Amino acid sequence: MMEATLPERLSPVHEELEHLHPRWGNLSGMPVALAFGETGDEAKLAKTLGLCDASALPRLTVKGLGAENVLTEQGLRAPTGIFDTTALEGGGLLTRTGSTEFFLEDGPRGNAVASLNQRLAAPTVGVCRVLRQDASFLLSGTEALQVLAETCGVDFRAADTRMIFSRVAGVSCSLLKRELGGTGVFQLWLDGSYGPYLWHTLLEIVQEQRGGPAGLACFFPELFVNPS
Repeated sequence: MMEATLPERLSPVHEELEHLHPRWGNLSGMPVALAFGETGDEAKLAKTLGLCDASALPRLTVKGLGAENVLTEQGLRAPTGIFDTTALEGGGLLTRTGSTEFFLEDGPRGNAVASLNQRLAAPTVGVCRVLRQDASFLLSGTEALQVLAETCGVDFRAADTRMIFSRVAGVSCSLLKRELGGTGVFQLWLDGSYGPYLWHTLLEIVQEQRGGPAGLACFFPELFVNPS
């Protein structure tokens, strides 16, 4: 009998997702909830109000006096302003989080994080690589502002496109307003140990406002082409 292959890692909210019986895929060694219902209906729901687990997306922090030079060597254009963000090919992003510190996240078909991990596998003078295991959620749709109004002190109606640091339902988060798959989202990153609490809290509010869970394929439709 062939032994089942265990995943390399699990989302901080994997158990919460299991209770919702999603259609599973795999992304970067992590089981990922692709969808929770009919594709068309769920995509429509996500454009109004949805909550998605995006913890599987690969991410990395690179910092140090040589960090920007390494990014340039990899063909990546670093933003100039603190907390400014530039888009990466494949749905990823690159944010300057300090004068010599950068946060990167790949989309499902991106390879910037993998390339940097390979480039920095050996010690590099002036560069420190920090592996990230954040929980990350997408709060999506036209009604997402209402959820943030209940849980966060920042007025996102006036927020720009820079990364913002604030508390959401008492949890310290990084937040960024984005558009993914044609849908407006607020992406949150947080310490994985707080993931189950914040997921449960946000999902409860989302469902009270007639929204619901949304699979990652609502925002990255290419995942349905090759979910593994």
